[in-house]
Amino acid sequence: MRRHLALCFGVVCSALVSSAALGQTSLAADDVLARLRANVTAIEDFDAHMTVQTYQDGAVKLTQELRLSLLQPDKMRQEYLSPDYLAGNLTIIVGSAMWTYIAANETWYTKDLSALSAAEQPWLAFRQLLRDVQDELKSYAFTLVGIEDGAYHLRGVGSGADAVYGAIELWVDPETFVPRRRLLYDTDGKLLVDVRFLNIEKVADGVFVPRRLETYDDAGVLKNVIAYDSVTINQGLDPTLFSVPEEATS
Repeated sequence: MRRHLALCFGVVCSALVSSAALGQTSLAADDVLARLRANVTAIEDFDAHMTVQTYQDGAVKLTQELRLSLLQPDKMRQEYLSPDYLAGNLTIIVGSAMWTYIAANETWYTKDLSALSAAEQPWLAFRQLLRDVQDELKSYAFTLVGIEDGAYHLRGVGSGADAVYGAIELWVDPETFVPRRRLLYDTDGKLLVDVRFLNIEKVADGVFVPRRLETYDDAGVLKNVIAYDSVTINQGLDPTLFSVPEEATS
């Protein structure tokens, strides 16, 4: 992530532009998306330690630690560190293909990401930092709904066969062009997941990321909290980290 982060992924929170002031320089939906994409193109690789908490009935049910790595234009790696029974598990994504290694039985499993929703795998939101994933927004026709709480509110409706969701709503920070919130709907208009991007900070020269993500279900119930630290950006990640063993593809 050099500059700002997309879907993705705003400053240690620079004071928000007021709705009135923003209205005077309001951009069209296509301009907001262009700025969002431009921020992502400067990101070559991303690596961080992540903590994921899963909630049930208002309490933490499971806490996981993992290493998350991204490499442009379409690669993602997720290595589990804890709890012990998950340590050694590994997920590698290249494009829309996903391979998962379960250490307990030393077996690889494959899956097409189109079969998963962000509600099932909240960490998929980080793929919005990847250029080829960002291009998925081109499958939606976006309009500017308005200015809400000092942010651009965009709504995109599926406009092609490649549209995975029925609609996408984005609230984009006008200072950093980092999304603050993202809603995904199915083709029947049912809300699938609500992702909120919080604690936006500058982590490198011109690079802004939200250090905390919260995901909610269609009833507004908190399901996951994702926080990360030890962030390194554009440090030249080894491409072999994203290589899939031959036995995983046979």
